Amino acid sequence: MVDGLKNNKSIIVVGALAYDQIASTRKEFTGAGPGLNCKLDSLGEHFGGCGGNITYGIGKLSHPAKLISVCGELDFHDYRLHLDSEYIDLQGIMTKFDAKCARAFVVSDPNGEQFTAFYPGPEIGEESWEAHLNNQDLLQSQVMVCAPFPEKLMLGSLKSMTTANPDALRIWCPGQYADSITSESLNDFTDLWDVLIGNEHEIDHLKSLDPEITNKKTVVVTAGPRPIKVYMAHGGTRTFPVAKLDTPRTDPTGSGDAFVAGFASVIGEHIDPDNKGAWIGHINEAVKYGIRSAQRCLAHLGSQNYTVPPT
Repeated sequence: MVDGLKNNKSIIVVGALAYDQIASTRKEFTGAGPGLNCKLDSLGEHFGGCGGNITYGIGKLSHPAKLISVCGELDFHDYRLHLDSEYIDLQGIMTKFDAKCARAFVVSDPNGEQFTAFYPGPEIGEESWEAHLNNQDLLQSQVMVCAPFPEKLMLGSLKSMTTANPDALRIWCPGQYADSITSESLNDFTDLWDVLIGNEHEIDHLKSLDPEITNKKTVVVTAGPRPIKVYMAHGGTRTFPVAKLDTPRTDPTGSGDAFVAGFASVIGEHIDPDNKGAWIGHINEAVKYGIRSAQRCLAHLGSQNYTVPPT
């Protein structure tokens, strides 16, 4: 566990799992213009998907985690074996027969800029997803993470979390689906999360819809190698420098998910069911451990090939 901490309640992660086809090119994307064509210098398949990545990271920190997701029966076998761990509960994964898992096709340039195309995998209706969530024991967790999913599934997930266990801390990571959220739909999310985590682009989009969003609750803004900003729920901003990597950067894929895993693991260790707000006293440690997890991920190809040594 993280530095000998003792809370062993599972962190529930709701989100996608996918196979990542990861490639690199020597051609820079910035300024390339429309109709970009490039030669790929490397190509490989790795385990990915934001839900899978976050769950993997939490498990690697020896904290129990339960993944709630949907997958395709035709090719999930290898992923199941990969995630199989004493710390990871896969009973919340719905398997769709005659379907394949989601896939992401990711190309990185020399500056770490990425182009991603995504095949969403098995389709699931809102009612079926809600029924699946309601069959899970959401009371087993004091920390829940809603990873990127299509907007209506994210909203349904957060509603189910809130209804089943209103005292749990809910971390929302809209990821690439932030762009699909409108000012009207953002209002539906307002009372359903306690901590919002996203990169500059994602948070800037949400701020354009609601300029006060960073003043309402805790918002964590990642910015690659630049300092991380944390807007505190009751006012004030904290800034955390990102130390220079002690190993060469190999692949940026999944580093944001690794940050969430490290952050959530520390919060999960310190959460107090009798004092929900007590976790805020450990936010500095959570951010620093998130940075460390992200940097370990950056040093490895793929999103689920790293470990984080104890501090």
